[in-house]
Amino acid sequence: MKFSISPELFNYIAITFARFKWQLLAWCLFFFVLFIGLQSQIKMQTPSVLVWLAILILFIAIESLVISAFMFFFQVLPSTREENASWYRFYRTIEWCETILFAILLPLPIVLFCYAFIRL
Repeated sequence: MKFSISPELFNYIAITFARFKWQLLAWCLFFFVLFIGLQSQIKMQTPSVLVWLAILILFIAIESLVISAFMFFFQVLPSTREENASWYRFYRTIEWCETILFAILLPLPIVLFCYAFIRL
């Protein structure tokens, strides 16, 4: 059975954008610091636009962290280097678990932000 989402697809995407992983981590750190700075400025009389901007910055920081973690996990697939059949199956199981996990985690911050925006 051929799946459209597979460790090989994620590996290809991670290799394609691998040069950006450290920049994404730097942006993540910057956005977390910016969020902490904005959070200290938010009081009861703060306009809602500034509150939503702070929340958006937090979700951007989380999303960039998830994407950079994705690139670190899928840049090299250990199963491609393994010759022992039992270790190959073990690595493939781990790779499929990571694939399922990141298939859920990658869109999650965006979906949660949209849900928060719609609900509030």
